Amino acid sequence: MKKNIAFIFPVSRKMGIFQYMLSITEAMANYCIDFDYTVLYFGSNSPKNYLKVNNMEVVKFLSIDGKPNNIIGKLKTIANILISRPIFVIKKSNKETLKKNKIDLLITPSPLLFGFENNIPYIVPIPDMMYKYYPNFPEYSFWNRIISQIVFKYSAKYAALCIADSTWGKNDIKKFLNKSDDQINVIPFLPAGYVHNYKNMTKEEADYILKKFKLPEKFVFYPAQFWAHKNHINLIKSIKAAEEKHGQKIQLVLVGDDKANAENYKELMDLAKSFGIKDRIIHLGYVSDEEIVALYKKATALVFASVGGPTNIPIVEAMFLGTPVVCPNLFAMPEQTGVAGVFFDPFNPDDMAEKISKVWQDEILRQQMIQKGYEKVENFTFEIYADQWIAAVKKALENEKINRDN
Repeated sequence: MKKNIAFIFPVSRKMGIFQYMLSITEAMANYCIDFDYTVLYFGSNSPKNYLKVNNMEVVKFLSIDGKPNNIIGKLKTIANILISRPIFVIKKSNKETLKKNKIDLLITPSPLLFGFENNIPYIVPIPDMMYKYYPNFPEYSFWNRIISQIVFKYSAKYAALCIADSTWGKNDIKKFLNKSDDQINVIPFLPAGYVHNYKNMTKEEADYILKKFKLPEKFVFYPAQFWAHKNHINLIKSIKAAEEKHGQKIQLVLVGDDKANAENYKELMDLAKSFGIKDRIIHLGYVSDEEIVALYKKATALVFASVGGPTNIPIVEAMFLGTPVVCPNLFAMPEQTGVAGVFFDPFNPDDMAEKISKVWQDEILRQQMIQKGYEKVENFTFEIYADQWIAAVKKALENEKINRDN
């Protein structure tokens, strides 16, 4: 009998980990017939319409209860952790659903205790541990760091396998979560199916799709939510510095939900207004998959300003779609981009301005960056990504078998 592999999808498709789970599910379901597949989603937020699988009959979709635990549920979780066994049931409805559908292995989108609480072996990706690096950012407040450390520590402790997306990420898992080499696989991020589906979009098609936004002919693009570590403030300062020091009036297009981080968004727009450049900062809000690809295609460059890492999804998306990448010289981002990128110090707006201006005004350089970006990602396909995840699943199942036998 085939093993049943289940993928847990996050609640909101606006999150980067939603795209991450799309990539994993699409790769395995399209290129491996050795397993049965189940997609678990919360409430009515089914990802079915976004999933690109050649034969959707190989994937089963199940709704699960995603409501936060009440105080009794949280106490049960703590008790389960302390005794290292999930004997106290958290949510009977989920436990019954999972048992009825005979899930053999879970793949979670990020550190969660869902698999442990339901006594199912699981693979846990650890996308980053930035709360260890940036304790002063409001999103990594004291209590958030405490909660993160508990969840990361125990989700990694009980996992059949941890996944990092870079060597840097693997070393962080070893350093901060005390996992050994054989308990971690490195699998770089691959863009979700929509990036591949629209990869051959022409500039003319992009212009047509973006016509309603009335964008300038030339702009740099930054897709990110408005968290402090996304570093929009220094990016705005660099746009001003590019004008003052290099004579470049650079237009910046942003996407992201301004409501989720309204205070940060207001601060950066107020700053742009005080600099007299607010008319050159264009915020489009939340856009569709087709529109996001069109923005990459039309942009003069991706300027990825975030100080978080180790790697970032937009960087690899840009290389796939032929957009020059200007990004920080932090963590694994230089490794992720290689010779295709131009790097800056994200804490230094003047350095950011110099590097952005260099790419903005040099058409030959941009064409070289585009070609090098294509070369960087040309051998990273869904088939290869599927092979990496199939190997990870087999390793996790074997690890779990060894644990049971011991």
